[in-house]
Formats: sequence, C-alpha cells, structure tokens
Amino acid sequence: MNYLKFLALFVLFNSCDDLIEVEDISQQTVAVLAPTNNSVIRSASVTFSWAAVADADHYRLQLATPSFDQAAQISIDSLVTTSSLTTEVLPNLYEWRIRAENSGYVTPFSSQNFEVQAPEAVDISSEIVELLAPGDGLVFATTDAINFSWDPITNADSYSFQIAIPSFDNTTQIISNETISATTFSVSGLEVNSYQWRVRALNSSYETAYTTQSFSVE
Repeated sequence: MNYLKFLALFVLFNSCDDLIEVEDISQQTVAVLAPTNNSVIRSASVTFSWAAVADADHYRLQLATPSFDQAAQISIDSLVTTSSLTTEVLPNLYEWRIRAENSGYVTPFSSQNFEVQAPEAVDISSEIVELLAPGDGLVFATTDAINFSWDPITNADSYSFQIAIPSFDNTTQIISNETISATTFSVSGLEVNSYQWRVRALNSSYETAYTTQSFSVE
C-alpha cells in the first residue's frame, strides 16, 4: 500500500512539474524589423514591427523621447501579443525598444532610434477658393445675421477670412480678420455700408490667392 502511495505521489509531482515548466528565452534576441536605426519617417502613423520569438507570451514595447539615456518622456510602455504595433507619433527624435517575455523569463531589450518629421506640405498655391454664400452683390438688413461659406480646399490646414469697408482696394476699415479651420463664418449687427469679403486657403508652406465678393447692408 505504501509503495502505491509513493508511486501516486511521484507521478503527481512530476505531472505538476511538466505543467509549470517554462521555456527559458533569456538568451534569445528580438530581431527588429522597423523602424531601424536612423530612419526618417514623414508620417504621423508609425508601425513598429519585429520578428516573433518562440515560446514568448507577449512583448514589451517602449518608446522614449529623445532616448532612454536622456528620456524627457516615455510615451509608450505597452505589452503586445502580436509582432507589430501601429500608433500615432508626433514629430520628434525617438528611441524604441522591444523585448520578449513569458511567465518566467525575458529577453534583453533590442533598441533602435528614429526620427518623425512632419509630412511635406502639398503645394496648394494654384487652387481657387470657391465662395458659396452670400452671393456676390447681395443686400442685407442691419438686423440680418450673415452666414459666409466656401468650398474646402484639399490639403489646406486653415482659411484666412476678411471683411473690409468698402473694398480691399480702397479700405477704410478691416472689420474682420480671422484664421479658422472651418469653411463657414457668421457675422451680425453690421452697419449700413458697402462691404467686400474674401477667403484664401493656407497650409504650413503654401497659400492660395484670395477670392473676393461684395455685399451691402441697407
């Protein structure tokens, strides 16, 4: 009977050892695929990728600005179960690193540095801003709210909107001078007078010509 108890305990303990055995991955290295050292990325969307490590449960990805030795910010510290991660990153200098982990072991970190630059602006200088409303020459009352609108320009970041009395060629007063991202603007309470309004599109490097129309308040 004692022999049978011993045999049962022996089998049980060995079975438990088999169940909790974890593969030692500490001598393996995670091969970085992208971005690699000294890469320059002209996009806000960055995809980090690496080769999978056998017997890893997940990966720890970290991102520092500008490096881990002189980190002003650790902007990412994430556990990832796949072998890639795509995220939005602001223009700056970065160092990223990745290691594989399982329940008992971790690999050394593999590190790379890269730079994110703002995408080059598209030349919009030949585009024409189409004014939608109010139509040229319309007459309004002093009690009217006037709603201005125009078609958007692809690759424009903002719009310069202006209203002048009585015209931009013979200006006595600029009553509105706004830079906005929307393609609409409203004013009210204008006094009796002749007016011109105009809009141009802008981005970080280029701008269109102004498109101008007239209206009056009576």
